[in-house]
Amino acid sequence: MNFLQLAQKVFLQGGISGQITSTQNQTGEALRIVNFVQDSYREILNSDQFTFGFIRKEVHKQLVPGQGTYTKAELDVSDLGQWDTTSMRVSINEDRTDETFIIGQRWPAFRDYWRFSTRRYTTSRPLNCAVNQDTNLEIGPVPDAAYWLTFQYIDVPADLLADTDVPVIPDRWQMAIVWRALRHYGMFESAPEVVMRADAAYNEIMLRMTLDQSPQIVVGPPLC
Repeated sequence: MNFLQLAQKVFLQGGISGQITSTQNQTGEALRIVNFVQDSYREILNSDQFTFGFIRKEVHKQLVPGQGTYTKAELDVSDLGQWDTTSMRVSINEDRTDETFIIGQRWPAFRDYWRFSTRRYTTSRPLNCAVNQDTNLEIGPVPDAAYWLTFQYIDVPADLLADTDVPVIPDRWQMAIVWRALRHYGMFESAPEVVMRADAAYNEIMLRMTLDQSPQIVVGPPLC
């Protein structure tokens, strides 16, 4: 469904009088529905973004010898919302035949080790990474060659603006946007029966989507 069709579904499911033939230049109740759909889409994407595979992307970029700090622009990921430091690996060969993992660290631990004393000038094959206080990616030790970095990140999809804009949420779960928008409508209209109906349908879809999109739960080795 596109943006207009989602808004039309809200009208239908809410039993709202009238029709909506465009999401553009609306006023009154139609404008509220349009805004509810836009807000609901963004709220779903932000609700548990690390479990949603459909907003994950993978990239393969080359590091700069002697450079240990990288902005999202320098790695050409302008739509980046969050680095995934658990997914990073590095290789000297572009075909990744010599690939090794880079272990993610919290920024304070990384800073106190790799950005301390003479280690800040050490150059070698990267071993660790972290996200600093400016949300830039830090690599340690500083690469001594133009290594290839492969990693995943969380995308920030564009908002729904035009009638024909389509959500990144797969088709089978897009009704979650409708039900969440209908909940906003029910809250605005002080209609608890609408809120209850929307909540039940929304929670069912979100449960199935989360189960499908969540990473596999891995149990660690025994402690003894």
